[in-house]
Amino acid sequence: MFDICIIGGGVAGLMLAHSLPASMSIAILTKEDSFTSNTALAQGGIAASLAPYDSPATHAIDTMLATADHAHHERVEMLVNEGKLLIEKLMSQGLPFDANSLGLPELGQEAAHTQRRILHAGGDQTGKMLMHYLLKQTQEKVTRLPFHAVLNLKMEEGRCTGAIVSDQHGHKQFIKANHVVLATGGIGQLYSQTSNSPIATGDGLSLAYHAGAILEDLEFVQFHPTIFTLNGKSCGLISEAVRGEGAFLVNQDGIRVMKDVHPLMELASRDIVARVIEWHWQKNDPIYLDARHIHRFEMKFPSIYANCMRHGINPLHDLMPVRPGAHFHMGGIQTNDVGETSIPQLYAIGEVASTGVHGANRLASNSLLEGLVFAERLAKRLEENAIRSGTAFDKELVSSFIPFSSAHMQRRMTEHIGIIRTGAGLSDFIQEFPLHPRNLEEYSIDEIQQIHRYTASSLIAHSAFLRTESRGGHYRQDYPAVSEEWTGKIIEQSINGTSISTRKIERKETVK
Repeated sequence: MFDICIIGGGVAGLMLAHSLPASMSIAILTKEDSFTSNTALAQGGIAASLAPYDSPATHAIDTMLATADHAHHERVEMLVNEGKLLIEKLMSQGLPFDANSLGLPELGQEAAHTQRRILHAGGDQTGKMLMHYLLKQTQEKVTRLPFHAVLNLKMEEGRCTGAIVSDQHGHKQFIKANHVVLATGGIGQLYSQTSNSPIATGDGLSLAYHAGAILEDLEFVQFHPTIFTLNGKSCGLISEAVRGEGAFLVNQDGIRVMKDVHPLMELASRDIVARVIEWHWQKNDPIYLDARHIHRFEMKFPSIYANCMRHGINPLHDLMPVRPGAHFHMGGIQTNDVGETSIPQLYAIGEVASTGVHGANRLASNSLLEGLVFAERLAKRLEENAIRSGTAFDKELVSSFIPFSSAHMQRRMTEHIGIIRTGAGLSDFIQEFPLHPRNLEEYSIDEIQQIHRYTASSLIAHSAFLRTESRGGHYRQDYPAVSEEWTGKIIEQSINGTSISTRKIERKETVK
């Protein structure tokens, strides 16, 4: 029996453990080892208004502008104000960061930021160094359970009381806890092209859905514009920070493809850049990143340089072929501003959660910041140890399940729920993979893991089909414009069905 069971060991899960008092018993379950997470792969850095010329207010405006008029403005204010103070505190406590000759943070530039405000460590190894820091801070505080896959959440009288897991030997066990926190990360591996870790298969969405929780904004998937791509295969991320340092996007004739598309060119928001690159690829016009003119590239981006060299591309002399890939999920499990879901004793933080701060299109490097800020907010809530009452749901569950090829579903997701979507393609996918809640206790371990992937994919497809407009990371070719009718509207899904609610947004020009 634990006080807190944290499912996931990336930035959000570890920061929560770090922020909780040592008197609490804490278990951290990870699908594989600690470094098989998206956090460990994060290259860009952490956005925070640390410079004297910057401010949380400016950071908030940049965030609202990028998020396509869909972000929860009050929570954006929490993110940028509390985030600045939290990062300053962590830096004073030993969080590593790259510094200039005066010992001050050497802040980077990324797309859609009007200021240089990206804190990084080890050049392009911020996530890995952040993981090392948080693992060290929590090593005496937690019970680590690596290679434990969560199969199902245990529900009693409408409350979550623990998790049913499988260890690396295939043995099932029940981890009982007063509070269960989903920090399972993203969904990138639902697609053929992705920057994500192999374990990012959307399990948390399916676990929450089958437990009866509300999910929202699932249609908003961010595709990173520059995945290093060779022979049709994703070979790793090329950080936006490379474009921030001046790299160009060019076609095979050396022509800059963003020149007449957007005044910010390569530093336009990710959804715009990704669509342009993908459009060229679909016209058999490969796109390349030209970073040959960047001074000391190999020093500024050591892991990107090493990865390219391993694949026979020298960024100092060669163009790097790039194509968009699934990168970040703006939507997720609906939470309030302290990480509580609609299910008592079940919480969500990090990428699997939908706090509303990313709206329809996340601003670069706000993700690590969100994981840190909302983990600390949840820690304060959990210290109160409040147990809310719940209501058990009564829903007919489907027993049959036909196994499928994961590669086939990835291809179908990429074709129909990818960067460019159509109503016909979404409808085809939904007919092929209809959404059904299932009694997970009736299935084998392998079947349950497939069901999680299947359920997450189907949930995203349903939301994408219902949203008849284009906004941020959701682009419908048959509805290519933003619709005023959809502004502020949220598609909510749960085991009880679908509903539309309204988010508390504020016009970006009035953000203070």
